Amino acid sequence: GSSPVPAQLCSSSAAALQQVQFCWPPGCWVWTRGADRTRYSCRSGPVGFQMFVQLKELVMDQNQDLQWRESGRWTGSEDQETAHIVPLSVHSLLVLQKLLSHGAVLLDLQQSSLGGVAQQVVERLLDGEQVRAGDGDNLLRTLLLSHTQSHQSKEINLKLQNKQMLISPCAVTAGSVGFLDRPFLAFVRLQEAVLLDSVLEVSVPVRFLFLLLGPPTASLEYHQIGRSVSTLMADQVFQEAAYRAESQQDLLMAVDRFLERSVLLPPPDASREELLLSAPRFQGETLQNSLVPFKSAEAPLRRSGRLFGGLIQDVTRRYPQYLSDIQDALNPQCMAAIIFIYFAALSPAITFGGLLGEKTEGLIGVSELIVATAMQGIVFSILGAQPLLVIGFSGPLLVFEEAFYTFCKDNDIEYLTGRVWIGFWLVLIVFITVALEGSILVRFVSRFTQEIFSFLISLIFIYETFAKLVKVSPGAC
Repeated sequence: GSSPVPAQLCSSSAAALQQVQFCWPPGCWVWTRGADRTRYSCRSGPVGFQMFVQLKELVMDQNQDLQWRESGRWTGSEDQETAHIVPLSVHSLLVLQKLLSHGAVLLDLQQSSLGGVAQQVVERLLDGEQVRAGDGDNLLRTLLLSHTQSHQSKEINLKLQNKQMLISPCAVTAGSVGFLDRPFLAFVRLQEAVLLDSVLEVSVPVRFLFLLLGPPTASLEYHQIGRSVSTLMADQVFQEAAYRAESQQDLLMAVDRFLERSVLLPPPDASREELLLSAPRFQGETLQNSLVPFKSAEAPLRRSGRLFGGLIQDVTRRYPQYLSDIQDALNPQCMAAIIFIYFAALSPAITFGGLLGEKTEGLIGVSELIVATAMQGIVFSILGAQPLLVIGFSGPLLVFEEAFYTFCKDNDIEYLTGRVWIGFWLVLIVFITVALEGSILVRFVSRFTQEIFSFLISLIFIYETFAKLVKVSPGAC
């Protein structure tokens, strides 16, 4: 907008004061014209800016010295050298995904120089044993090699100024060196955007860096992998993921989302090239069906930071599919599954109902448990946005009911009255848990915890079996 941005949210770079102003989000710069008056064009999030990505590769100059030289630049999904949508190699994307899963990811790195960033990357690679200990110095020198600028540098700056683009720069470097025995990929997101001398063609601070190096080999095309990295960073969905990522897994999920929205074209038949004309329409339908902006709120086990935030997210995510879940069940092919689920819900109610009637001396039996299970299942299916979830009585509840009935009997308390009060307290506890998003604690429950709990329940039932045998043995004799 045209309204001024608060001073605490914006600062200026002395090296580029007449060209750019720094504003939110961190690393996002807007080009302005005129030195007498500063105008801001900021937005409240990473949506709305364009990522300016520059790919540099390791080449030899006329003096046989290695240097980093530009081989491409991207704004949005277009390669600025060709002004066309970038076609990518499927193999390069798969290799990129594999390298990223084993690579070094440094998030919110607090460094203000290229040397500091390179030193941190080398140390992380050495710690992860991705680079041999003796290659650390050579790798550091390679990362700090000089960056040559093309004759179009001034033209690029001028174009960006004329367009008044809201940009976020990213530097991608790719190349091969003989001293490495295997390739590596490092992703760096700086805590704050910093001006790295001669790294980019434009005089703006950099927030993101991708570093790709490896040994010369015919099986890896570093240029194609570098183009894939650059295209990823130019993609708006991946940009948001890169800004919000909290771990390496978040970046891998963003790569998966990019692959889901991509269309693979098989090798065309030269005599039937007209078949390729259907590709844009197919890709458009695919994007329309699958393109969903990345949101951190989509992670079900991540705290939103507001009251009932998890409940709101669940409703937003699940209720659009609520009607289709019910309609799909009306298909005749689902009849076998419906019958199976019916008996899967009915059998525990009958089995545990008989045991519960014995434990509570007939206060709660099979009839009560069947009615309670039916009512609970109906209410939960209608309001829980998950009609396919099966709910029923289980062993732990039987153990609890037996212990509570014994407690009430020993203390002269009405069992059913106490059971009603337990229901009220459960409602209150669940309400507070939902309000404070306590369900995210489920991520700390491992399989080991589940197995220990199952072992405890099994042990209780085994004990009950032998206790009954001992109890009835005198009468049997």
